[in-house]
Amino acid sequence: MYDKLFILIPTFEPSLKLYKVLDNLKDAGFKNVVIVDDGSYDKAIFKQLRDYKILRHDKNLGKGEALKTGFKYISSKDFLGVITVDDDMQQDISDIKAVADKFLESKNVVLGVRTFDKSVPFKRRFANKSVAFIFNMKYGTKISDTQTGLRCFPKKILDDLCKVSGSRFEYEINVLKYLAVNNIPIDFVPIKTIYNDEVSRYNDLKDSYKIVKAIFKKDE
Repeated sequence: MYDKLFILIPTFEPSLKLYKVLDNLKDAGFKNVVIVDDGSYDKAIFKQLRDYKILRHDKNLGKGEALKTGFKYISSKDFLGVITVDDDMQQDISDIKAVADKFLESKNVVLGVRTFDKSVPFKRRFANKSVAFIFNMKYGTKISDTQTGLRCFPKKILDDLCKVSGSRFEYEINVLKYLAVNNIPIDFVPIKTIYNDEVSRYNDLKDSYKIVKAIFKKDE
């Protein structure tokens, strides 16, 4: 069912949860999985993943560059769309399937959007809602979760996504800017909000400030 879809997982110093993510994807029928190792120091975890395509950066370049490396590789393949998935089980497999199903139905960009209820730490909830409010005010969009990592993109825009500026977390907001400026249709799928006990590499205030700066940077 998902033979024409690719899964792209950017990762840096992944935990053993990456194995569970991959097992869940395999069990759900996702056969085409590409992993981008963004300069991890510890390579041991990757030795058990010989059945997967792993692209490597010699040093840590940031999530944006990891996504672009994956997009460039996948763009030459025979496929319909690519779904970006995190490496730490913060996205439920049922939600990944829902995003895939919606894309196969519409062939539009699909965002998995989280609901930030009171179970989410206040600082994280405030940062996400603030960034979404600012983005929507500037671009006239209705995106409730601008920082979701669960996204599906059709093949026809992949080359353009490789040209979007940004190396780290700001890349993902720049992708939304590209979609908004070019009036590219977006479908939304509500997904569960999952936070594990690991320390996030996303700094709520510092990185949110960088993202807001990216929002107001002149469109390219």
